[in-house]
Amino acid sequence: MTTDAPGPLSRAENKLERALETAQEQVRRLICDHPAQIPIFTAAGRWHFDEDAWAPPWTGGFLAGMVWIFAERTNDPWWTLQAQKYSELLEPRKLDEGTHDIGFLFTPSWGRWHRLHPSDHTRDVIIQAGRTMARRFNGAGKYLPTWVDPGSTFIDVMMNVDIVFQAAELSGDAALADIARQHAMTTRRFLVRGDGSTAHEGWFDPDSGEFLRTATHQGFRSDSCWARGQAWAIYGFGSVYARTRDERFLDTARRCADFYIEQTGRRRIPANDWNDPAPEFPYEASAASIAAAAMLQLSSLAGPQGSRYREYAAGILERLCTPEFLGSWEQGYEGILKHAIYHRNNNLGVDESVMWGDHYFVEAVHRMTQGLGKAAGG
Repeated sequence: MTTDAPGPLSRAENKLERALETAQEQVRRLICDHPAQIPIFTAAGRWHFDEDAWAPPWTGGFLAGMVWIFAERTNDPWWTLQAQKYSELLEPRKLDEGTHDIGFLFTPSWGRWHRLHPSDHTRDVIIQAGRTMARRFNGAGKYLPTWVDPGSTFIDVMMNVDIVFQAAELSGDAALADIARQHAMTTRRFLVRGDGSTAHEGWFDPDSGEFLRTATHQGFRSDSCWARGQAWAIYGFGSVYARTRDERFLDTARRCADFYIEQTGRRRIPANDWNDPAPEFPYEASAASIAAAAMLQLSSLAGPQGSRYREYAAGILERLCTPEFLGSWEQGYEGILKHAIYHRNNNLGVDESVMWGDHYFVEAVHRMTQGLGKAAGG
């Protein structure tokens, strides 16, 4: 006797497709209700549009990136038009020397635009953005500094070196690729610990290049492991390996992913910092969405061992697709992914939606439904 009832895989796929439909509806409402505005996080479930009290504006690439994903999936001209509009809003930032987040701005937006519809213009924008990012390079310490201080670098910066690599490939300028590689090597040496955990911030003497200490802004303390920073490391080192094929970066990405898995286990969704003995909130869902996207990328890079990361990412997404984490307009909630944290120590976007959490959730679900993770910006 045969049956038309879907098997477990089909049910899982249907759950992911429904989550993407919800995400599309949430983003469509954001665009229609707040045209040309780029939020950072929600407050009581509603998008918050005030100026970022912590960092120079850095979230526009995530909104544009989601819209490009919807344009790719649907072939709907409306989504393509919106993706172009929101990417064009960011174009002046290709010359912005006041932030280390150039990659966050341009890789999801113009990077996807160039992959889907390459042109001289998209190429030139990416090259200029990468050159702007590379100009931050401190040759003495061999690192890309943050906006905080010339002696500071974050684990987050690993997510911003891919735009430099892409600019190098598009322009043929090998010096750009060398800057990106040197920063990754410095981060690997000083911000990744022997157990695969990561420090949030490294401080250097900007004149001599001497490494001084680690610190944190958003984690529990300087020697702890902030969950979102760990997810940035998995993704960032995987992207560098995809560009360079240097096995040291694949090893680092795997060790960082293994630490995430060992610390989080069946919960799948970590708190803000694994070393906090009494976290006020049990979840930092944006760390989980980034980790899911990162592990799907890693699964496509790690050979036979990649199945472990794909299976764990699938478990993360299965949990994030439940009503506990997935927001909807019917619930009076404007974001996509609930229970994320922007900056606990500054009380910004705590137990809310955040734009990058939504973006990497959409990216991970998109990758999973396609059957595999593309490297670097897919």
